[in-house]
Amino acid sequence: MNTVGEPQPARNQPPAISNAEVQRALDAILRDNLRQASLGLAILFGILAVNHQQLPEPARNVMIPLAGVTTLIFLGLYLLLRRYTLPLPWVNPLAGALAALILTNTFAHIYLTSDPLQTTNFVLLVIGLGFLMLSIWWFIGSLVVTVASWIVIVQLSPPDPAWRHFGFTLLSAIFLAIIVHFARVSGLKRQERLILEEERRQESLQTTLATTEATRRGLELTVIVAQSITSILNLDVLLNVIVEQIKKHYGYYYVGIFLLADNDRYIISRAGTGEAGRHLCETGFRLRVGEEGIIGWVAKHRQPAIVNDVTQDDRYVQVNAIPETQAELVLPLEVGGTLLGVLDLQSTQPNAFADEDVAVFRSLAAQVAIAIQNASIYESERARRLLAETLYDIGMALSQTLDRGKILELILNNLNEIVPYDRGSVMLRTGLDLEIVAARGFPPGTNFQTIRISIDRENDLFWHIYNNQEPLLIPDVSEWPSWVYVDDLPRAKSWLGVPLMLADEVIGMLSLARETATPYSEDEATLASAFGGQAAVALENARLYANVTQAYEQLERLDRTKSDFINVAAHELRTPLTTLRGYSQMLLNDPQVQSNVLHHQMVEGIYEGAIRLHEIVNSMLDMARIDSSTLQLHTRPVNLRLLIEKACHTLESIFEEREQTLVVNLPELPLVEADSNELLKVFQNLITNAIKYTPDGGAVTITGRAVPANEERLETAGVEIVVSDTGIGIAPEFQELIFTKFYQTGEVAVHSSSKTKFKGGGPGLGLAIAKGIVEAHGGHLWVESPGYDEQACPGSHFHVLLPLHFSTAAQQE
Repeated sequence: MNTVGEPQPARNQPPAISNAEVQRALDAILRDNLRQASLGLAILFGILAVNHQQLPEPARNVMIPLAGVTTLIFLGLYLLLRRYTLPLPWVNPLAGALAALILTNTFAHIYLTSDPLQTTNFVLLVIGLGFLMLSIWWFIGSLVVTVASWIVIVQLSPPDPAWRHFGFTLLSAIFLAIIVHFARVSGLKRQERLILEEERRQESLQTTLATTEATRRGLELTVIVAQSITSILNLDVLLNVIVEQIKKHYGYYYVGIFLLADNDRYIISRAGTGEAGRHLCETGFRLRVGEEGIIGWVAKHRQPAIVNDVTQDDRYVQVNAIPETQAELVLPLEVGGTLLGVLDLQSTQPNAFADEDVAVFRSLAAQVAIAIQNASIYESERARRLLAETLYDIGMALSQTLDRGKILELILNNLNEIVPYDRGSVMLRTGLDLEIVAARGFPPGTNFQTIRISIDRENDLFWHIYNNQEPLLIPDVSEWPSWVYVDDLPRAKSWLGVPLMLADEVIGMLSLARETATPYSEDEATLASAFGGQAAVALENARLYANVTQAYEQLERLDRTKSDFINVAAHELRTPLTTLRGYSQMLLNDPQVQSNVLHHQMVEGIYEGAIRLHEIVNSMLDMARIDSSTLQLHTRPVNLRLLIEKACHTLESIFEEREQTLVVNLPELPLVEADSNELLKVFQNLITNAIKYTPDGGAVTITGRAVPANEERLETAGVEIVVSDTGIGIAPEFQELIFTKFYQTGEVAVHSSSKTKFKGGGPGLGLAIAKGIVEAHGGHLWVESPGYDEQACPGSHFHVLLPLHFSTAAQQE
């Protein structure tokens, strides 16, 4: 993270042109020059072959064939270079070979004639090298070989004063060739560098424009999804709107959303575009998490996956309904560290996705996940509300009649509204058999009263429910070994069995079958179980009324207990938290409410109260997970200084409101293997607690240090963070008690008045949650304080000690 005062890197700045790129450009120029040079040299040596007729014997007999062969070589090279493109690595070696061929002709000519005047051919060759060669090393090498050849000829030829004269001429030509070479190469380098820089700028501009367009479309779609969060609370409708909008904006071949199911073992198609999407959802298409498909891989690893050629990826699973897929982009849908499902984008074009798409669609996926969570919460709360209302209806029916037939009909009709099914029945135990006493959804004319199920180990399906006294979910009955299909009944695809429990005894079972591949969820099983409990009471009441009149007093007590439960459940569940938050947020955005200051303040108070209630509910859930040892930690290396700075940032306005000073004095600390989301809660709770019990104008100081092994309370190396305040302090006898859940100071009547005002109240869970999270990481949390004094304000020091490396054994302890 960049800090204030540090230079910020330039964005969209094209990378600098390297010397290697410039040299490749020069090699390309040399390649083009070689084609022209080979034609010119072919003509020149053709003329020389004719001119060599004037040479005396034996020079003529050697030079004419040599010049002719050279002419043919250059001509053939010209034709080849016109037809084929020479690879750049071959350019300089080929130029050196051509120079060697010219040098051979020149060497042979001057050697055979012993004429110093022929040194002019060396002069021309040297100057030609300076102009043709564009590589310094190949130029120097060729120059050295040429000069060395001339010196050898001078040594082999008869003495002649003219050699000295022509040697000076050759030396002058060398200097001229060097000047020509460096001037030409320098100019070409500047020219090519400018050309490459311009091309790079154009490429960068095109990339920027493409990224900007993709970002714009992504933002448009994000806005649409954000609107869906507040306007669509039906999960199925919401999912279909999202996939259709993505396809409309981006034109992908297929867009689908898959959600986790069956205890997160499978990920199932819940929405998709076109006929293929409808087919996959209706057939309950699913993949095993971590084992099947790119979708299953993303669901396990929670990382985006770009596959621009699915035929080359072993993870890809061919789906018959989507046969034309060539490229696929899959992104996880996460909220607060919880995986809900994945967003699947497929294209018929290879290389359809770029790395830049991940950033755009990650933002979109975050909005989609929030929308899904909101809709899921709403549907869950709606189902609970329906449950409460249904229980109330049953209670009213029980107060009016105890006719078993009417009760059974009421059970099946109302249960279908809470947990939809295609075929349902109520089975009651008679000895070691189960008999159907009521049914719904069976084909007309079916005599279900004749169907009896034996409760024995051979039929492990009903034995499991009877013996374990818990619901049984079967996502696919074809995979259940002992499943028996009943003749004349439509084939079931998924099934849910719910025991009817009464006083720790199974008196029967609710059998719910679905004829489509839509497995029951854990939430549905929980709702059905709660419903089944009331149904069991209702059935037992009817049985007792019909058979045991002397049990009237017991029936009255059961009825009163049931009525009390229904009243409390209805009162608590009629105003679900999600509905309150959703509608109050919609009202805050309503222009009429915003224009009325009083109304806006009232709605704002409702919304803030809902947010506060949401925080309390989350705290209760955290406490429940800690108490039941089910807190799941997703660990990774964490920079505690950055994490604490983030926690402080969320509380900046509170420090300003309370006129308190925050001092963060943290050195460079080693990384800690931990769950960053959970540790953030720890430090937010500790800092909030310090603010609350420090008077206005006080100070909160956060310090830290690395702890070596076997120091303090850790056997391994770790990190210690201390949150200190100048508050009222804590009496020694309460320094352990404050970490217990629901512990509160002061009068209970003022609690929940504010979580940050001086000595404000709360649910008494913050420190308990913080301690539970720290201990789940294998660490320790304690407080040191001289004592309690509201006048002197001795302050408190909360110590957080964390090991560097996370141990699952420590969490289990």
